[in-house]
Formats: sequence, structure tokens, C-alpha cells
Amino acid sequence: MTWVAQDPAYSRLKERLIASTGLAFYADRDALLTELIHVRLTELRLLNCSAYLNLLARGQDGIDEMERFIGQLTIGETYFFRDQGQFDAIRDVILPDIFKRNQASKEVRIWSAGCSNGAEPYSLAILLERELAGQGDGWQIHIYASDLNRGYLAQAAEGKFRAWALRSISEEMKKDWFTQDGRVWTIHPRFKQWISFHQMNLVESDFSTPQPAGAHLDLILCRNVMIYFTPEVNRHLVAHFHRALAAGGWLVVGASEYNLEHYTAFQTVNAPEAKLYRKAASAGTEMVQEPTSPPPEHVMPPVASGPDKSSAEGISDSAAVSEVDGLRELAGLADRGDWQSAGEFAQRLLTENRLHPAIHFYRALIFENLGAPDASARSLRDAIYLDRTFAMAHYHLGLALQRDGKIREASRSFDNVLKVLTGVPDDTIPTAGRGVTAAALKELARMQLKNSTSQSAKV
Repeated sequence: MTWVAQDPAYSRLKERLIASTGLAFYADRDALLTELIHVRLTELRLLNCSAYLNLLARGQDGIDEMERFIGQLTIGETYFFRDQGQFDAIRDVILPDIFKRNQASKEVRIWSAGCSNGAEPYSLAILLERELAGQGDGWQIHIYASDLNRGYLAQAAEGKFRAWALRSISEEMKKDWFTQDGRVWTIHPRFKQWISFHQMNLVESDFSTPQPAGAHLDLILCRNVMIYFTPEVNRHLVAHFHRALAAGGWLVVGASEYNLEHYTAFQTVNAPEAKLYRKAASAGTEMVQEPTSPPPEHVMPPVASGPDKSSAEGISDSAAVSEVDGLRELAGLADRGDWQSAGEFAQRLLTENRLHPAIHFYRALIFENLGAPDASARSLRDAIYLDRTFAMAHYHLGLALQRDGKIREASRSFDNVLKVLTGVPDDTIPTAGRGVTAAALKELARMQLKNSTSQSAKV
């Protein structure tokens, strides 16, 4: 850590930077932040943090300097069709719905919030061109791409990429979508016609959206952005997204950013390799079904009758799914949002497999989506009783406890996630992780643990 950390004004500068950018990612990463500040002070020949704060307060000069520093704070590494499962869901679930709903207007509005170097909006343009091939002419496509970093936006507008950003694309597709000049690949101009780029700060108090006044969006993508913000900022941001979407519009977030507490205003739709959020089709449409009958009686397995658990169980998805006939069918019902049928099917599975933790976990998700949070929490406890290493069950129980104001118990659950995943390879997908890696789940648990600690301090 540099001498910057001992500067009396460092804490004020740190607060100013985080408040201006919303990047809570740096709240407990002083070694990295002080190094970045040190580099900038050296370049500007400023003596200390106070001098830098004075510069940031100097009108347009301060605004320009903040934007330059943001370029060092934000991480712009991304690539085309990142998280293929989500793009498959956009292709197979979201776009057909949008095309059907907008058949009369033949207009589609999409916002890529946090577009970085442009790989995401250009991937959307490529996908739309392919999907509209059989739809006929006359569709108006608007893809609004925004980012905090003006440097990334300039790069995105150029449409020039290195081979690393194209690593998920076949050689044949590269030739069709790009032109190559040495090590640089340039996106074909036909994919630029639908995209407009906008510099935006998602955490500013006077939040605005990029589409014209009075127009609503059909799809918003904000992936791998909110993980850097505080839970409070994320709640406000998701509420803004909900208001900006048209009735029936869709929200897609990063695989590590799923949190039922933040998306209660949305309907949850599970695709095979992705979780999607949808705004109600009309003001009178209910977000989730209410259960038509009381939840099935709580199941508490007898003490000492549970099978021995190895550290691997609770980590590997495939083993859990293959153990019980019908578990894939249960997951399929949940993916389609048929929660009543899924609940009935889960109860039938439990009559034959009462000691299988994955069934209890899926049952908890079903109860959550049916609006029965108490039954959901009980099922999560059953899953953990049967498998102490069930990381996803610990995490969801922590969210439920946090939502109920039981902060200390929630903290213990999030701490259990970290203990369970100690030594587990970062790229491992925990049981029922739905594409969330062990590394991402640990980061989420740390953020929730920190949030619980701050809430506890206020009590």
C-alpha cells in the first residue's frame, strides 16, 4: 500500500470517488485504490489527496479529471456473446415475445447498460439481424448502449476489437461479421446502424434513461455491473429499470447478480441456462401466482438418519440431478414458471426421496415464487440439515433471514457459504448454482455479509 493511505485526506477522497461512481467494489480494496490514486497524483504532479480533491471540485476541470480517473477504476474486459446461455435465452424466449407483442409497431428498443467496449450491443445487433431474417422488412431497431467510461465508449463506437474479444466466435462467423486488418477486427458497418452510444452514470441522483421521452424499453441488459454497487444502490437501480420497461418488458442481469429480494416487482422466468426477469404485461397482471392451497406439511428428517456427506456433495450439480429420477422434470417445470405444478411434483418426489437435499432446495424456490416465504425458509433449512455443504441453500437462507430483519442469523448463513466453499476451485458450479461459479457466489456472500454487518451496526 502506498503513502496515499496515510494521507489525512485519503478517506475523504475515497468517499468522494465511491459516492460519485457507485463503485462500492473499492470500499474494502484500499491497496488497489491507493495505487491508482498514487499513479494519478504522480501524473498530475500533485502533492497530496487534498490537492486532488481541490481539482475535482474545480468545475469542468474536475468533471474531466473524474472521467479520466474512472477510466482506471472500471474493468472493461468483455467479449462477444459472453455467457452464451443468456444469449440463447434472449434468442429463444425474449425476442420471440418482443416480436409478437410489437408486431403492430414493428419497433424494438433495447438498452445495454454498462456496455464497456461495445461487445454486448454488437452481439445483440448480430443476434437481431439473424432472428429478423425471416420476419420481413420494416422493423425499426434501437439499441442504446451506455457506459460510465468515455474511453470505452470511444472504442465501442469505432467497432475495433482484438482477437481475444472474438474468442467465442467461429472463424466462419468472424469473416461474415468483421473485416480484419492485421491484429485488428472491425465490426461490419451494417451492425452499427442500430446502435447509439451514451455516456451515463447509473448511480447519479437525477437518473435518466437513453431512450426518447415517452418511449419505453423492451429489453434492458445490465450484466456484471451491479456486483460492484451497494445493495441500496442496486435496489434503486432495479426500480429505475422497472419503470423504464414497457409492459411485458424484460431485464437480464449477470449470473452472479440474481437476488430475489431486488427483483420482487418482476416475474421470474427460468430458461435452461439463464434466469430472466419480466415486468407484468399489464397493470392488472399479478407478478406471481398465489398458492391455491396451504403449503404441504413441513418435513423435518429424523435426527441421525441422514446419509454421510462428503465435501464434494453440495458442489457438483450433475450428481445431484442424476441421483433422483424426476429431478430434471422438476427443474423443467420451474424453468417454465409453472410453479403450482412444480410444487405438486416436488411433493410427489419427496414421498420417495425425503432425504434428498436438492428436492428441498427446489421446493424452497417454488414456495418463494408462490409467495410463501416461511415455507421457503423451512425447506432451505431442511436442505441444509441434509447437506451441510449446500452453499446455495446457505446463501438463499441468508437472504431470507436478512429480509426478515434477522441480521445476525443472516450473517451466519453468509459466513457458512464462505466456509463451505473454502478450497473449492473458483470455476466450480455449486449444486443448483444455475451458472454461478464458486468464485462469484463467494463474492456475493462477502457483499451480503458486509451489508448485514452495516445493518447490525445501525441497530
